[in-house]
Amino acid sequence: MNPKTFIIDCPWCKAKVAALEHGHATKKGFDDEEGEPFGITLVVGECPSCHELLAGESYQIDFKGLDSDEDRWSDIVRIYPKPPKTFLSYRIPRTVRDSIAEADKSLQANANIAACAMLGRALEAVCRDVLEPAPSRRRSVPATSSPKKHVMLGEGIRKLKEKSFIDDRLYDWSQQLHAFRNIAAHPTDESISREDAEDLQTFVYAIIEYVYDLTDRYNEFKERISRKRKKSV
Repeated sequence: MNPKTFIIDCPWCKAKVAALEHGHATKKGFDDEEGEPFGITLVVGECPSCHELLAGESYQIDFKGLDSDEDRWSDIVRIYPKPPKTFLSYRIPRTVRDSIAEADKSLQANANIAACAMLGRALEAVCRDVLEPAPSRRRSVPATSSPKKHVMLGEGIRKLKEKSFIDDRLYDWSQQLHAFRNIAAHPTDESISREDAEDLQTFVYAIIEYVYDLTDRYNEFKERISRKRKKSV
């Protein structure tokens, strides 16, 4: 009897592999608030090449008898080792979160150019969120006025540095990402290696943490110290 396998990205082999399945668990039901059906499968196995343990998850996207003639599941996304990056700040825009999630999926699929495009999209969304005040983005524009021009990636990176949202090192990283994003966005003969794409992913994570998570943590620290000083007076 042939062993059961599942396709998953191995971060050590840096490739999609047919992992040997050692076990799985599936849960199905209905969301309590929305009443929508859901299904999730967790699967654990072993890379046939390096023999490291791998774990992934798959979500049900079609439901037999409800919206489809048969059940359909998403591709398995690795959650161990090296699970997707999580951030703490509630201020991070959904566009940023969605873009870095898509970039991670692209990397696991060895779609390095697509990953760089999504990472560039994430950084551009950070630039717009920080540099374009929310009231101006929500305010309605008169019909006679020309549409507001959004901050683009190159200009946004420069302004983030000018306004001290990022330091010199993060600025240099951002410049490299901008260059690779341009390669991803235009039909050139240049390629992007997985190693380069993973480095750029690390850089984008560092920028997001610096702009959002660390800023929030620093502000909370200052508020806590200020409250303690007031109590001691």
